[in-house]
Amino acid sequence: MSATRIDQGMAAAAAGLLRPPGELSGAERKALRTRYRQLRVMLHTAGLAATYAFVASKAGGSGALDRAYAEAAKGIRVRLTSLGLLTGVAAPMDAREVLRQLGDLDGMRYARASAEATSLVGWLSRLADACYHEDGPQTGSDGAAGAVADSGPAEQP
Repeated sequence: MSATRIDQGMAAAAAGLLRPPGELSGAERKALRTRYRQLRVMLHTAGLAATYAFVASKAGGSGALDRAYAEAAKGIRVRLTSLGLLTGVAAPMDAREVLRQLGDLDGMRYARASAEATSLVGWLSRLADACYHEDGPQTGSDGAAGAVADSGPAEQP
């Protein structure tokens, strides 16, 4: 028998929302790392409804950041719909409907929806940090990609 941890599913969902690094410039990768960190903080300070409204408002254009906001909004919709916290079909659901449904949730269900969204954007932030390096993969002293040189303990005189 195998058990799937909740964080495994959340990590997989977040990974599916990230744009491949090769499709993004260095500036776009840096901006996405920053934006995903900000969403996590925004959920804690402004709340789920305000954060979703912000994300949805930024999702309209065709640039890399606009697409990332659209994917984040979609990810939140899909996650909350799959858990039965939002009703209907997630894909065609517009921001107004999501916000209406969030406003109609009782306190306990709203808290659960907030926790789920916070977890999802937390994973987005962590994965963006891992996948969207500023200068590409680090190289070690032997030149191998992904290796980090270990100089060992410093010698004392």
